[in-house]
Amino acid sequence: MAIVIVLAAVVILAGVVVVALGRGGELARERPAEPTAGVLLSWSDVASYRPPPALLGYDAAATERALAQVARVIAERDAEIDLLRRRLAAAQAARDAEWQTSAAEQGTPE
Repeated sequence: MAIVIVLAAVVILAGVVVVALGRGGELARERPAEPTAGVLLSWSDVASYRPPPALLGYDAAATERALAQVARVIAERDAEIDLLRRRLAAAQAARDAEWQTSAAEQGTPE
């Protein structure tokens, strides 16, 4: 008799776990799509992304992929910002050198 009660408890607990994971038929929640390349490009994409749930928290693999993609996008933007800053500094240096050269050619009275 005790074996039947323990077996029934295990079956009920397994059913609760299956439903909690979203695999219970009509009660199942839609799993969010895992991010693909080029999906998490803006701050609003990152803010609205919800990783798929797992038994205890979030699906670690999907979350790691999303974080890796966010890190890649941030690194690309940082590299672009660095390139633009270097170009701006070079353009300003060239403009300053041109201004000093033209001032020297005109001759400044002392």
